[in-house]
Amino acid sequence: MKPTYQDALAYFGVSGAHPGGLTLTKFLLEQEKITKETTLLDGGCGTGQTSAYIKKNYPCSVTSIDYHPTMVKRAKNRFEKEKLSIQLVQGSLEKLPFPSNSFDIILVESVLIFTNCKNSLAEVKRVLKPGGVLLLLEMTAERALHAMEHQNMCEVYGIEKVYTENEWIHLMKEAGFPKVEVKLGHSVFSHMMTGMEPEDEAIDTSVPVNMQLEGKLMDHSYILYTYGNIIGYRVYRANL
Repeated sequence: MKPTYQDALAYFGVSGAHPGGLTLTKFLLEQEKITKETTLLDGGCGTGQTSAYIKKNYPCSVTSIDYHPTMVKRAKNRFEKEKLSIQLVQGSLEKLPFPSNSFDIILVESVLIFTNCKNSLAEVKRVLKPGGVLLLLEMTAERALHAMEHQNMCEVYGIEKVYTENEWIHLMKEAGFPKVEVKLGHSVFSHMMTGMEPEDEAIDTSVPVNMQLEGKLMDHSYILYTYGNIIGYRVYRANL
């Protein structure tokens, strides 16, 4: 089986592959009311960077989940090293291993698009408490993509579709989220002009050279610089 873009992120321990990185995540969290009673799920936690930040800066209960075993291992090592009490689970957004009505806030950063979005949104809705909040940061097309543009992006990322803003909103409303707001959004190129630079993120240089996986990260860079005016991101906030 050919390695995926997700495999490359896991292998090199890339902490925040989404635009804005932890800087953007911090900004989003500041807009929410997070107390010691808040239960928060980091859906697709990766190396655990966001979960660790939340646990160290907010009094809430944090649960983290990721599907990729290498990411789970990296997150586990981070939480143990930093002595953080975070529940860590290996599992999929498409079939969350939690009871219904478990969380007040679910944060998903550039993960949903790698899953069956309809199934994942249905599961997210199920495990959110009444009145709960979904914070979703996802790749978003600035316009309907031409066939070749869409094919190139899907092949690099191993995804089925790149959604426009209206399509993302439709998916969430179809899943049962009556109120969906777009809190922030930019194309790749316009984001570069905002001054919201991501914090420096170390890549694990201790792993052996793997040209195939390095190629996956180079393919990602190619997509950003080739299509940076027609793809970007949106931050969606959906309420139950």
